[in-house]
Amino acid sequence: MDERLRFLRSSLETDGYGLEVSEGERTSVRITAGPSACADCLAPEPVLREVLSKALGVPAETIDLTYPEKSP
Repeated sequence: MDERLRFLRSSLETDGYGLEVSEGERTSVRITAGPSACADCLAPEPVLREVLSKALGVPAETIDLTYPEKSP
């Protein structure tokens, strides 16, 4: 799995984000924000879900995607 996500993980890390993935009946993807995360750099959820779908080879509707909470 790591090889399939290497480019995406690297891109997210550049903008201060982390990526955690666990595969099972459904694919769980969690995006975490570090202290230097670029708030405007994270793609909208539908876009990232499609990118993940292609990278992981699973239907987009089987991906449970969790984004970091936005600061007020």
